[in-house]
Amino acid sequence: MNSTSIIPDPATPITVAATPSRVADRIAARAGHPDATVRERVALRTAAADITYAELWERAQKAGAELAALDVGAGDVVGVRLPSGPGAVAAMLACWHVGAAFLPMDASAPDAHRDHLLHRSRARAVIDGDGPRALTGAAPSATGGPRDEGAYVIYTSGSTGTPKGVLVGQDAFAEHTTAIAGLLGLRDTDTVLQFAGLGFDVAQEEIWPTLAVGGTVAFLDSKDRALSPAELADRVRELGVSVLQLPTSYWRLLCAQMQGAESSGCSFEGVHTVVIGGEAAGTNDVHVHRNGPLGHSTLINGYGPTETVVTCTAFVLPAHEPLPPTAGLPIGGPVGNRRLHVLDADRRPVPVGSPGELWVGGSPLAEGYLGEPLRTEERFHPDPFGSVPGARMYRTGDLVLRHPDGALEFLGRLDNQVKVRGYRIELDEVDRHLTDTRGVTAAAAVALDDGSGTGGRILAAALSVIADGPTAEQIREELRGRLPSHLVPGLIHVRDTLPLTASGKIDRRAVAALLADAYASSTPEAEATAAVAESGVDAESGVDAESGADVGVVDTDTAEVSADLALLLKLIRTLLRAPDFGPDDDFLAHGGDSLVALRVSGTLREHGFRLRPSDLLTATDARAAAARIVRL
Repeated sequence: MNSTSIIPDPATPITVAATPSRVADRIAARAGHPDATVRERVALRTAAADITYAELWERAQKAGAELAALDVGAGDVVGVRLPSGPGAVAAMLACWHVGAAFLPMDASAPDAHRDHLLHRSRARAVIDGDGPRALTGAAPSATGGPRDEGAYVIYTSGSTGTPKGVLVGQDAFAEHTTAIAGLLGLRDTDTVLQFAGLGFDVAQEEIWPTLAVGGTVAFLDSKDRALSPAELADRVRELGVSVLQLPTSYWRLLCAQMQGAESSGCSFEGVHTVVIGGEAAGTNDVHVHRNGPLGHSTLINGYGPTETVVTCTAFVLPAHEPLPPTAGLPIGGPVGNRRLHVLDADRRPVPVGSPGELWVGGSPLAEGYLGEPLRTEERFHPDPFGSVPGARMYRTGDLVLRHPDGALEFLGRLDNQVKVRGYRIELDEVDRHLTDTRGVTAAAAVALDDGSGTGGRILAAALSVIADGPTAEQIREELRGRLPSHLVPGLIHVRDTLPLTASGKIDRRAVAALLADAYASSTPEAEATAAVAESGVDAESGVDAESGADVGVVDTDTAEVSADLALLLKLIRTLLRAPDFGPDDDFLAHGGDSLVALRVSGTLREHGFRLRPSDLLTATDARAAAARIVRL
């Protein structure tokens, strides 16, 4: 990109094409518009401040000048290590200012993981809380290629045990941005909530199409790591949100907790569109959605690997249209200029109604895997059905079938890749991280139904260790120190040996059955409610009546807090399948996450107690979390 072509002189209105192509051009057109009302429209909104298009562009220019002073230019990669918010958007836009691609990273991920991504991407600079700074040992023009200049790089889990950097080009992303704005019917009056973590490609779909049409991107506070339905409704109303894009697992749980009396006080009347994606959804989920306070909105079920530039197919279901006659909610048809091929093992089209592998063609495709031509050749192939010279198609590895009306239905995976709470995970990569842990001799990871009844899944692993080797808790704690949370198994089962196939390889199917049995034999989900309704705790003594065990309440605690702690322990032990979880144990260190925290909060609320999910996530231990429980 010629960086000077999109930077307006603050004193002179810029001139752009009638239909600007790239996203930065469209933002520049608003930031430098001769009409002050256009320049002063709100681009970014937080609970504390509004930032106009002119202000956003000014911030991006400043950061871009600092990058240029570090010799960052066309073809380079720049890491962005900032929490979601206006600062991160300005930083990413600054990268485009100088022609570089940005590498967004989850601010909550361990430093070791983020440093690894910077090294693998050969990033030339990084923008963090201290501003832009150069990195040593980086090579220039890392993204350079004959097709397209880089817009961003997103790292996904890799089947070889190492993450893959998906490089998305400027032109492909600009085309996708236009297509998504059309799909969602975005206007300059819309406000879209930025919900996904920045390291997740959906965040780019929340931010840039909104800004491209002159709308407003709204941000949650950094403390809002998990929100109850009422809290989310409050934030949505305060920020004026009209479009919500949510992970399927979170949406499913949210809707389940907003049924009947539980929906009281939860109003989403300003939301006209809800987009879900990341995991398969069913028509039963839609029934629950329609019976809650989001039921008036249009529901869009999106699908798309990072390699196809976020959402490549979508199924649009207005509030009053009948549900499709399928158990699984269809993933719909192509978004924008994409071609969807359902092929057999010999890459021949299969008949309508027959299952086949989905290959995605068309112009909005990623360039490939950064610095890995062989991996790129494995997944990106010439498109024999394309009419444009050099057309390509991407092999998704997903099994689908095409219905007579043309809509696709997702059936499952063809390899060791799984989806857990919206994240694409290669089980081989989890295996490698486990076996890289001190004392672990063999490991196999699988995805299990989480027992919630909402279709959620958890990551689980069975492993063997050396004599006097680490415990499951020690292994999990080590992994949490170097991996993002979605790659850390919530259930770790240590065994003397793992089941093997006749050829001597680990039998993953047998491991899955073993882990499923172990998980099912623990306290079932239904008993979580019973644990609250009849906690079995003597409020005066703080003793569990069933086991006779002291829950560990200190002398200064009141009897009420004693009972609250015992109740919370029972609930966490049930939902985490961790019978030994104690008052001084860390919820996160034992496999807890935002969705489990939401389930704990929802179950407590049903029985007259209030505990914010974020209170559970930020508490140092169960004792501290119990002190935050409020009796309604």
